[in-house]
Amino acid sequence: MRTQGMLSIVASLGLALWLSDASAQLAPSRVNARNDLSTMAREPFKVFDNLYFVGQGEVASYVITTSEGHILIDTMWDLPGYTEYLLNNIRKVGLRPRDIKYVLILQGHRDHFMGAPALNDILNVQWGAAEEDWKLIEKDLGEYSPPRDIVIKEGDSLTLGDLTIDFEITPGHTPGTTSMRLPVYDNGVRHNAYFHGGTALRSDDPATIREFIADSERIKAMAGKEIDVQIVNHYDITPYGAPDLFQRARLLENRKPGEPHPWVRPGEIVRLMDELIADARAQLEAAEQN
Repeated sequence: MRTQGMLSIVASLGLALWLSDASAQLAPSRVNARNDLSTMAREPFKVFDNLYFVGQGEVASYVITTSEGHILIDTMWDLPGYTEYLLNNIRKVGLRPRDIKYVLILQGHRDHFMGAPALNDILNVQWGAAEEDWKLIEKDLGEYSPPRDIVIKEGDSLTLGDLTIDFEITPGHTPGTTSMRLPVYDNGVRHNAYFHGGTALRSDDPATIREFIADSERIKAMAGKEIDVQIVNHYDITPYGAPDLFQRARLLENRKPGEPHPWVRPGEIVRLMDELIADARAQLEAAEQN
């Protein structure tokens, strides 16, 4: 059995080999204010009994735990230090990277998948994304893209151990933006979470905008009935005036017995969807006038 120290060495060697091999053919990401680990590094933390934040200050990555292994959501950037950072964050919350069975990429933007090639050399996992976003990933990464083990479709589900994730394709941010419904637990008490893969509308196609509005209306209708938790993949996806991801983390850390969990706020799901719908309707009006 490999020790954590040995795994760290393997991770470092894997990253170094990948960077040296890929540097001539795969354009690396550039350091900017959103991905500079010197300012964006954050301590990981437990959000729920079976959900851990292991990302950085701008973009999230999560580990979902189950009785038969774990699921990693998104891989962040490919800049030097990111692979070690992610693996170390996973260890810091008491989990083992080698127990990860699946890596799911919820949107085809570089800040969510560029860490995949290095991780693919280290972890023995299955990779999943939606068809349209697999195209974006493969266009960017070329031969360094992770394998298409799973092509997520509308209505699909994934069961690992005692947990089942239900998938929805919610285009608008990217053509294949993937969202998930899953149970999360607060000291054993079940809550129903919605993890939206991309809430910022980035399309001027009227049909896509209408679909985005319909999805947002549907999510709003589920709030408080079928879902009571919203999980976000960027720290500031929140309705106006509500705590951001790291403010919630501080509330959770300082929560007193009997106080509600800071993520269990179905009313804020309604407010967020209302804001998304209003913005999308304005974009639709502009798109139809052009």
